[in-house]
Formats: sequence, structure tokens, C-alpha cells
Amino acid sequence: MADTDVSGQLAVAGTAFGDLVKLTGQAVSDAQQTLNKTAAASTSTLAKTLVDVIAVQETDYDDDGNVTGATSFTQKLPLIDFVDPVLYQWTEVRLQGRFLASQFSATSATATSSGARADDAATTGPLIELGAGFFVSQWDMTTTDLNTDVRTESSVGLIRMNAILDPRHDIGVPPPRRVTVGPRIQIDAGPVQDVGPVAAPTGRTMEAVITYTKSDGSPIANKELSIDTPGVGWAYKAAATTDANGQVTAVLSRTFVGATPDRSPIAVVVSVRKGLVGESATLTF
Repeated sequence: MADTDVSGQLAVAGTAFGDLVKLTGQAVSDAQQTLNKTAAASTSTLAKTLVDVIAVQETDYDDDGNVTGATSFTQKLPLIDFVDPVLYQWTEVRLQGRFLASQFSATSATATSSGARADDAATTGPLIELGAGFFVSQWDMTTTDLNTDVRTESSVGLIRMNAILDPRHDIGVPPPRRVTVGPRIQIDAGPVQDVGPVAAPTGRTMEAVITYTKSDGSPIANKELSIDTPGVGWAYKAAATTDANGQVTAVLSRTFVGATPDRSPIAVVVSVRKGLVGESATLTF
């Protein structure tokens, strides 16, 4: 019986795959080192290249919060301030192995057998005058049997490799500074007062003092501001426009409901806006 065994070939294939993993790791390491050197060279070139750029963008607003103009301040700055160098890294490398190993074996057996046979005959009697006669026949026989046994064993394989090269997003350059020149809004907490009986107040109020000034700190009078206080109501304490000091006061109010209401302080976000100029503050009462 024919016998086959591919275990030796598979063992060699395992060793070859180990070498492949080792060489792939070395190749990835060498490639990453080259990528780092290229990124360093690109970064140095960008840092040494000076260009005329807008270093600061100044935007001007009027007293109503509308844009009245913009001024750009240019100077020579490194190009790296505006162009981020692309740095790459290998984030994933996968190897998958399939192998081909085969072995062919064949055996054969031959059996041969042979035989012989002879016959003779003679003629006498009346045929003597014709002469005596004799007949002889002989034959030989050979038989050959050939048996062949064939056996094949094989193992099929394939090697695949997947690799992902991504840019690194953890390295970057901050954008240029922006300067806004225009009105300013300041929100300050005013007096807090309970409403109703001292022992069991039915509500609570708080004054939010809003100050509207120019960029140099001088007050802006006679301007109506947009006020928003999500979750609680509010009303103007006096006029709806800023006074001579550039101030307007909004009175925030809470109402306690139920037999045992929750009278603990809550935080309220007060948002004030005038055109494109806005400010928010968190007040607790």
C-alpha cells in the first residue's frame, strides 16, 4: 500500500510563515522610520519658509452689534503656521497564511503464469500406399497480471497581507489669532429676594444687571438688548433700554408650587445678545 506524509512540508511552511512575519515587521519598521524622516524634513522646510500672511484679523462692530469693517495685519510668518505637515503612521498590518504541500506515491505488483500443451496423431491402414502420416500440434500460454496502487496527499494554501496607513491627527498647528473690536456685554448677579411669608415663601426673584459698553469701557446708552433665560421668567426692572451707565436690569422670578415645594437654589443661564455680539452667564438663586 502506498504511503504519503506532508507533515514535514507543513513544518517547513510554518517556519517560512514565521520568517515572513519577521520580515514584514522589519519592513513596516523601516517604512515608518522613513515616513518619520520625511515628515521631519517637511516640517523643517515649512518652518524655515517665510511668507506674507495675515497674522491677525481684526473685526469691528458698531454699538448695535453690526460689523462695520475688518482690518488685516500682515507679516512674514513661517508657512507651518498655516500648512499642517501630513504625518503618516502604520495603524494596522495583518498577515494571513495558507500553504500548498503535496506528495505523490505509487506502488505496483506483477504476477506471471505460463502453461504448455502438445498433441500428436498418426495415420495407418489403407492409406499406407499413400505413405505413412503423422500430425503433431503444440501451444504455449503466458498470463501476466499488473496491479498498481497510487496515493496522493496535498495541502493547499494562500498568504494574504492587509495594511492600513493613516495620517496622524494628534499633531497640528493652532490657527492664527482673531481679534474682535466692538461692544462688550457684562452680566452680574444682583440682589435675591423671597416673595411671600418669611417662613414659607411662595416665590423668589433675582436681579441680573447687564452692562453694555464700548471696547474702551465707555457706556452705551439707549440700546435695547435681547435677553433669554431658559427655564424661568423675567421682566425689566425699569426701562427696556440701557441707561446712561449702559445698564439695564432684568428681574428673574421663580414660583414655588405645592404644599412642600423645593426651594433650594437653581442655576439659570442668562444669555444677552446685541446683533452679532453676545454673552452668557450662569446665575444661581
